[in-house]
Amino acid sequence: MENRQSHLIERAAARLAEAQRARPAASPTNLDEAPRGGTALDMLDPQSSAVENAITAAGANGHAFQIDPICLGKAGLIREPDSRVAEEFRIVQNRVLRQSFGGNGAAASGVKNLVMITSALKGEGKSFVSTNLAGEIARHGDRRVLLVDADPKPSGLSRTFGLASARGVIDLARDPALDIASVVIATASEGLDALPIGQTDTRSGEVFASRRMGEVIERIGQRYPNRLVILDAPPCLSSSIPHALAAVCGQIVVVVAANSTQQADVEAALDLLQLCPQVSLLLNKVAPWMNHSFGSYSYLAAEA
Repeated sequence: MENRQSHLIERAAARLAEAQRARPAASPTNLDEAPRGGTALDMLDPQSSAVENAITAAGANGHAFQIDPICLGKAGLIREPDSRVAEEFRIVQNRVLRQSFGGNGAAASGVKNLVMITSALKGEGKSFVSTNLAGEIARHGDRRVLLVDADPKPSGLSRTFGLASARGVIDLARDPALDIASVVIATASEGLDALPIGQTDTRSGEVFASRRMGEVIERIGQRYPNRLVILDAPPCLSSSIPHALAAVCGQIVVVVAANSTQQADVEAALDLLQLCPQVSLLLNKVAPWMNHSFGSYSYLAAEA
């Protein structure tokens, strides 16, 4: 693991250094200040204007409710399938799908269809990546996707989707009799479903760190073996959740923000994820004027 990790870090550090050297002096120093109309890689996790929907838990989980395009847009879902950023996500999705289902598209053994998206620190764009990777794979039509909100922060995907009151993954861990299908919510994007975080409280972190939660996540992967299950997890260096769930995931994608995340932070995050057999780095927020790659993402992977 040490040699693999060192090689991965060296490659990521080289890309980060290249982006830093080529950055024009007139560019803003804080990517938070980039205009909303810029490329997706100029944006942070788009959670600042989360909306409240007057939805009861029974209404949302009774399947009468569907997450509408407005809420999906607030979560940062790209609506232009021919945009450059959408093309970049297609490149990433191909590798993710091959690792989960093999070259022939057949469901792999175990729970390789469980993919965790995380980062070292907050604000690196991991929820944006989770949403758009899920959306692009679903839009492609070859694989249905279940997007699981595994981040109990108050401004997470569930609130953005208008599902703050809905039952979800935490409730599945607390109530073994609760059926998974009963808490899955459809979205307006064909092929894409969502599983909310559920009823959070001060002990939500303990629930996620429990063995029961690992069993629930594994059971979700087994329940839907032909779907890709994407977990939007909190940052590694601010929560124990990624470490607790690493062992049950088939692969993990660590989102790294160019020009801001330090190498030491990436190394510390990877140390916490060693129980997962496949960990990849996705370099986010690379300026669109960079000419070292097809677009603005760089995807680095290593196998155990």
